[in-house]
Amino acid sequence: MKILFLHGAIKNGGDFLIAHRSELLIQSIVQECEIVSMWEGTDFSKEENYEILDSCDGIVYGGGPFFTNNIYPHDIPLIKDLEQIHKPMINIGGGWFGRDNRFSTIKNYPMNDESIQLLKIIELSAQQLSCRDWYTVYMLKEKGFNAVMTGCPAWYDLNYIDKTDFVIPKEINTICISDPAVSKHEKLAIKLIEWVKEKNPDANVFLVFHRGYDTNSELYRYAKMQGCDVKDISGGYEGFEIYDQCQLHIGFRVHAHIYNLSHRNFSILIEEDGRGAGVNNALGLSSVKAYGDSRINNPTLKKVEFHLAYKINDEFINELEALLLKAYSTNGLEYKQAFERMQAFYIEMKEHIEIISKW
Repeated sequence: MKILFLHGAIKNGGDFLIAHRSELLIQSIVQECEIVSMWEGTDFSKEENYEILDSCDGIVYGGGPFFTNNIYPHDIPLIKDLEQIHKPMINIGGGWFGRDNRFSTIKNYPMNDESIQLLKIIELSAQQLSCRDWYTVYMLKEKGFNAVMTGCPAWYDLNYIDKTDFVIPKEINTICISDPAVSKHEKLAIKLIEWVKEKNPDANVFLVFHRGYDTNSELYRYAKMQGCDVKDISGGYEGFEIYDQCQLHIGFRVHAHIYNLSHRNFSILIEEDGRGAGVNNALGLSSVKAYGDSRINNPTLKKVEFHLAYKINDEFINELEALLLKAYSTNGLEYKQAFERMQAFYIEMKEHIEIISKW
């Protein structure tokens, strides 16, 4: 069997992690399959690309924020006439791109008609759409789709899937901070570094950039001034190994959080939007938001208007301290339960990927 696997990895390390783990899952679950991996933005109307598509037995769409406002034809152009694709299709652990996790945001999440058409074709082929969090499930069900919760493919490192034990580290010698994706949150990242260095003066602190960095940025310069090791893990999944040496990750990148949890490490995510909120909600983990509740919640608001109305969460350090107190007081109970949930959802993911075997 030959599978065309479409992924969204260009620069962001997290996208490469999703693609890598998706392929490993397919290879472990679907026996004797050849995977042809290509960027989802590829134009398959071009003859040389269409020949690749036509030579495959089916199409798999990787995880990430697959359910965007304009999946087709903006994010995934495919070909001009979807009816010409006579191939079975399936998606794996797709997520939405909501600004926050309010019900009104979920219910009113906009999606263009062409995207709805593509999703109907995938649903007809696979009988369901695979989602990485419950907010995505709710959003799709509001639009009439059969959506199932499988978790994100990056949740599942098969070397750790059977491990649910968790011990809160008594001594923290190395801390990794992942960078914010939203530029307005750089000042919060600076506050976070200041707080981490104050609370852990002898610890080694790494600031990890997932999409590269600008050496002239205020965040980069502050981190270097404070003696942090700065790492760039963009362009591949291999850089995530930096997190294997830390006892604690605190940061803004969803897939830094996911990678650490997949290795049963202590991790706290500062949620920047509905994607981060979706992970913590799905796994039952307490949350700290980067944004304030007072920001305008209107999914139809133009981007410029939205950013003018944007408010950051000035209390996030206090909320972070409360979360840490809870984690230590309960000996990491939430994390043990989160790992058990990962284990349970892996069964759902496995059953979903097994659909490919019927092609």
